[in-house]
Amino acid sequence: MEAEYAIDDGREEGGTIFLSKVMNKLVAYVQPLVSKQAQKAYLGTVLLFISAICMIFVSIFAYGIFYYKFIPQVGLERVVHLQFGNGNPWGTASLGPGLASLQPYDVTVKLELPRTPSNLATGNFMLDLTLFPPSSSSFITGANASMYAISRSRRPAILTYASPLVDMASKLSFMPLYVFGWHREAEILEVPMMEKIEFARGWRNVPDSLRLEIHSQEQMQVYKAKVEIRARFTGLRWMIYYWKITSFVVFTFLFWGISMTSASIVWITLTAISVGDKDTHKVKVKKEYRDDFWIKDEPLDESTSPWETSLDTSNDQPEQGTKREKEYQADDESDGISLSEDHSGGQDASGAGTGRESPEAQGIQRRRGHLSTDDSP
Repeated sequence: MEAEYAIDDGREEGGTIFLSKVMNKLVAYVQPLVSKQAQKAYLGTVLLFISAICMIFVSIFAYGIFYYKFIPQVGLERVVHLQFGNGNPWGTASLGPGLASLQPYDVTVKLELPRTPSNLATGNFMLDLTLFPPSSSSFITGANASMYAISRSRRPAILTYASPLVDMASKLSFMPLYVFGWHREAEILEVPMMEKIEFARGWRNVPDSLRLEIHSQEQMQVYKAKVEIRARFTGLRWMIYYWKITSFVVFTFLFWGISMTSASIVWITLTAISVGDKDTHKVKVKKEYRDDFWIKDEPLDESTSPWETSLDTSNDQPEQGTKREKEYQADDESDGISLSEDHSGGQDASGAGTGRESPEAQGIQRRRGHLSTDDSP
């Protein structure tokens, strides 16, 4: 039975030792993961992740502002209400702030003309388009003063010719549309007036209004006149406008990378400054500790008298003491040795009650006597 108990105790001890080893290894592996440095690393990682998420939204917002500022209005259309009366038909329109400087534009005039005998008999006619700067009053009065214009262009136009047989066949084929009002006997002419025109930098060089005039030998009938200004993008603007998704991804990532790099540099700089301040403070404290005289207050021990505690400061003082302190220590040591010898020999000290005092207490009393003698005038 005793052997079985011994075997069971050995197994329990072996299992306990194995569990303790396993726990020690687990603690050894887990302890670095929960240390202060690891906690600082976790906190820094979380802050970095949150900053990265915030920077993504900031980059998207920044790209939106960049797209709005960098890409001008693509197309601009203005209806021109022609004025008929004395002279050639003319009309004006305001462009507004839709145009940008240093950007190529194509300007086109669209005319919807009925195929009347008078319009067909007119043949070629001229279109005169003038662009005016802001605060210009010449286009309001109807005067075609080119000296106030930013740009001016004159282009010819003519209705498309059709032989009588082709014209008859076209009318017969579109007869149902003409009857129900879904189509009318008219033609839309698109006349390019300006190609790749650029305006100089400055708001005074960007047109704010236009004037359109039709020159013909016969009086022209016009359904509608319209001026279309369309931007012709090149280079980076062309890529951003026609490759919107790719440009969004590339520029958002670029803005995000720049933001994260700047934030990292600022973080590292602030960390280095804070660490440098801490080191400087430690060095300053150590220097002050070395230069000044420090006395450490410790609680009183039961075995030590109050006088001994208040006077025994040799452990906290610097090694370099005065000559007087060294003399006091030598006197205390000699007194302690003599008193210890007297105590071991069994002799009583002179004086009432002094035999009960310990050698340490007598040394303290002697030290007090020296101090009082030195302090007396």
